[in-house]
Amino acid sequence: MTENQIRQRLQHKPVVLALSAFACLLWGSAYPFLKISYEMLQLPAGDWGAKVLFAGYRFLLASLLLFLVTRFGLRESLKVPTALLPWTVVLGLLQTALQYFFFYNGLAYSTGITGSVIGATGSLFVVIISRMYYRTDLLTAEKVFGLLVGFAGVVVVNLPKGDIDLSFTFLGEGFLLISSLVGAFGNIIAKELAVKAHPFLVTAYQMLFGSMLLLLTGSIAAGSGSVVFHWKSALMLLYLAFASATAFAIWYSILKYNKPGEVAVYRFLVPVWGTLLSALFLREAIGLNTLVALAMVSASIAIVNRSRPEAVLGN
Repeated sequence: MTENQIRQRLQHKPVVLALSAFACLLWGSAYPFLKISYEMLQLPAGDWGAKVLFAGYRFLLASLLLFLVTRFGLRESLKVPTALLPWTVVLGLLQTALQYFFFYNGLAYSTGITGSVIGATGSLFVVIISRMYYRTDLLTAEKVFGLLVGFAGVVVVNLPKGDIDLSFTFLGEGFLLISSLVGAFGNIIAKELAVKAHPFLVTAYQMLFGSMLLLLTGSIAAGSGSVVFHWKSALMLLYLAFASATAFAIWYSILKYNKPGEVAVYRFLVPVWGTLLSALFLREAIGLNTLVALAMVSASIAIVNRSRPEAVLGN
């Protein structure tokens, strides 16, 4: 398949919808499987250092899986232009290391529902930053309305989990906002890099560099022996690594040929999938609010994608 054929395929709205929904499904599966993994490994709820160390192992393994797929599956070289290498380090610092560092630390000083709702602001940040960076990624009234509907859907799906804490602390909600913001900047950098190198390779290198920082941070905070695997937890780690590698590789491929501000709305599906999968694997109840939230997020995707297609920048 030629580059032009790939571009046409990945700009076709039904294809973008299907791939984005699948990537979000994989990200959403991390909700129950991380809980199961923490129970298997007997990690205390407040031990963020051990969780950061676990994340480091997860993304290191994910990067190795992507290197293998890129080299032996896609027959692509593992070399990237020398000028891009520092930017893959920056992307790994933002998208993997800092995002997860601030997320785990912020969550330790906040509630689960607040973390989910603030995490959804990442999509809003992507739209705003994309509008500033790409002049043709217009911030129309229709797009704003669609994003607000999707954000409201995230709030609705989290309502049964507890009251939203409106208090604000820098180490709690502040860190969660920083996590969402650095992730949004990471999306813009990922799009620029994916134009010049294969998206799978960009994903692999950013995860490799990011995982090193997570492993270092986790080892200092909790000790390198704080996470001990047995065969069941190792299989769980392998799945989580596969899910991260696949989801990010798909997402960066979509970003390469589409505007970040237009595809950001799909990320609202992540907490919805997470709730549905938690009900399946953790036997958590699904209420009417989940179905309403899914309808709201679906409506937001439809509203944003009603906009007239425009030329994609950087291609």
